[in-house]
Amino acid sequence: MVTVFHTHDAELANRIVNQDGVREFFHVSGDPVDLTPAVEPRSGITGIIALTDGDDALALFEMTHDGVFQSHTLFGPTVRGRRAVDTGRAMVQYMFDHGAKVVWGATPRDNRKALWFNSAIGARRLPTTDDETVIYEIRKEDYN
Repeated sequence: MVTVFHTHDAELANRIVNQDGVREFFHVSGDPVDLTPAVEPRSGITGIIALTDGDDALALFEMTHDGVFQSHTLFGPTVRGRRAVDTGRAMVQYMFDHGAKVVWGATPRDNRKALWFNSAIGARRLPTTDDETVIYEIRKEDYN
């Protein structure tokens, strides 16, 4: 069982997001990223919940509507396969345990690993998927 928790630790979040193999997917230019405004509540951005395993996995859940959150998963190179699936499922369960009704994500069609991950954690592909992006969702009432 993977344990995840809500974090406000910008240093941890920035260490994870700025790893090689993570940063390039989060920021297309590959420039360093500062997640401080997203994870520290006093920075003024609201509606974002940062979950982590405390080591090398981070996900930002951005509220897009009441009870609806878009997921941005930032896993270091050591979080792959079964560990990634278990961590992702723990994060989704945390969100459902804390008021989320729907968790969704938009994945570039050419990111095969992320497409596999979404299916492996129980997300279903939506008909709003287009030629470039696959939209997934997990609904609390359907989650097992």
